[in-house]
Amino acid sequence: MKDENMNLVEMQRQGEAFYALKVPSKNTEKLFDEITSLLEVDKDKFQYAPVVLEIENKHFQANELAVLIEILTQNNMVTIGIRSTVQELIDFARFSGLVVFDKPAVILAEDKQLKQPNKAEKSKSIPVSKVAKNEKHRLPKIVNNEVSSSEQVFAKDSDLVLLGLVKFDGEAVSHGCVSAYREVCGKVFAGVDGDETATIFIHSFNAQLIAIAGIYKQFEVVPSKLKGHSVMIDLKDGKLRFQIVK
Repeated sequence: MKDENMNLVEMQRQGEAFYALKVPSKNTEKLFDEITSLLEVDKDKFQYAPVVLEIENKHFQANELAVLIEILTQNNMVTIGIRSTVQELIDFARFSGLVVFDKPAVILAEDKQLKQPNKAEKSKSIPVSKVAKNEKHRLPKIVNNEVSSSEQVFAKDSDLVLLGLVKFDGEAVSHGCVSAYREVCGKVFAGVDGDETATIFIHSFNAQLIAIAGIYKQFEVVPSKLKGHSVMIDLKDGKLRFQIVK
């Protein structure tokens, strides 16, 4: 029987880049109250901090995730991604422009130890180099500062998360996906090594140019239906698709 007094959330620092907010429970009412209390106690510490949500409960739903993100936003925290095995949450996160993280590198290492073959099976084992390649854990490059005019930020072999403005003629370039949580007035290039599954999320759209895997669209004037809106961009049948995120 679980202890009813156990913490419903746990905040941990993940290196210098971001915080991980572990959410093991589905008791949403108490969960949201505890998060609010946690942020009130350490408001200065967590103000404008980038956060990754680790959702452990398999019955957690997308609407509950949306409310959780809204609570963090109201408390001036920036949700940049999730870790979860729940497909509904993964789909919601991707559509919302959040980064979907693999399991932490520490857990991956533990999993590898558990899956070590016995001596009789060693002859059938996969070469270590191939295993490492298949299980590569890539953290996104997180840029806290604004991208100024004529400046370029580049995320090699990973996704790119932008927490500041991208000014006119500024460039954000990534081998993977790009997620921007402020206004983008410059140019955004995702999947520059040819990854056609890459996506771009922009919280406030005012971009000069959007490109995914070499397919691009330039804007002399941003259409009113896109300007200032949260927009998700991906490739559909070889063409850029722009979707308003409400």
